[in-house]
Amino acid sequence: MANIIARAIESRGMIEMHTSKGFFGPRAKQLGESHIIQRYFQPVMTAIVLTAAMLLACVPASATVLHLNDNLIHDLNSAVTETIVSVENSTILNLLTGGSIEDDLKATEDSTVNVSGGTIGDNLEARDDSTLNFSGGLVGDDLLAFDNSELNVSGGNIVDRLTALDFSTVNISGGFVGAVSEGVHAVDNSEVTIFGTGFNLAYGVYDSSGLEFEHGGSIGTVTGTLANGDAFNTNVFVFNSATVTLAATAVPEPSSIAMFGIGALGLFGYGRRRRQTSTAA
Repeated sequence: MANIIARAIESRGMIEMHTSKGFFGPRAKQLGESHIIQRYFQPVMTAIVLTAAMLLACVPASATVLHLNDNLIHDLNSAVTETIVSVENSTILNLLTGGSIEDDLKATEDSTVNVSGGTIGDNLEARDDSTLNFSGGLVGDDLLAFDNSELNVSGGNIVDRLTALDFSTVNISGGFVGAVSEGVHAVDNSEVTIFGTGFNLAYGVYDSSGLEFEHGGSIGTVTGTLANGDAFNTNVFVFNSATVTLAATAVPEPSSIAMFGIGALGLFGYGRRRRQTSTAA
C-alpha cells in the first residue's frame, strides 16, 4: 500500500512539473490532458485494483447456521463447525464445558438453552418466548433478551452488556455482568430484577444521545453483592417504560433462627428421654 501511495505522489509530481514547463500547450491539445493523466496514473490504478482483489480474497466466507429444531435435548461440549447456532421450537440445548461457538447462540420459538460452560464468540440471545439460563462460561459480546423471553443469570462472564427488550424478563443473581461502562440495559417494557445485598445506587441525568436507544431515561452506577456472592459493579440504564428492581436476598430473621434453635433442642431432648425409657424397660 505504501508503494501505491508513493507511485501516486510521483505521478502527480510529474504532471505538475510538465504543467510548470508549459507542457500543457500545443502539445497538450494534440494528446489531450486525459491521455497524459491516463499515462501516468494507469500503473497506479492497476496496482490499486490488484490490491483490492487480494483484500476481497481474504474476506471470510458468509456465516453458516446450525438449526436445532427437532424438539430433542442436545448436549454441546465441543466446537461446532457452523458459526451460528439457532435453537428452535421446543428443543433444549445444554452448552457445557468445552463447547465453543464462533459467533452467536440464539434461543427462539419456545426453546430452552442452558449455558453452564463453554465460550460464545459474539452474542447470546433469547427470543420469541424462549428461556435462557446462563450459569457459567463466557459470552464475548452481549447477552440479550427479546420478545417476551426469560433470561436467568446466575454465573458466567459477559464481556460487554446485558440488554432486556420487548417485555422480556431478566433475573440476575450471580456472574460478572458486563463491563462497568456498558452495564445493564432495560428497554421497552422489560423487567430486570437484580438479587443481592448491600446495593448502592447513585442516580443521575444522562444524555440519551450517547446511547443506541431512541428514548432517553436514567442511569445509575450500582454496586453491591449478588445473591451467589459475586461482586456487582456496573452501570444500569432504564428506558421506555422498563423497570429495574434491586431485590434483597432473603435471609432468615434473627428471631426465626432463635426459634429454630429452640425447636431443635426440644426435639433432641424428647429423643433422649425416649431412648432412656426404652433402655429402662
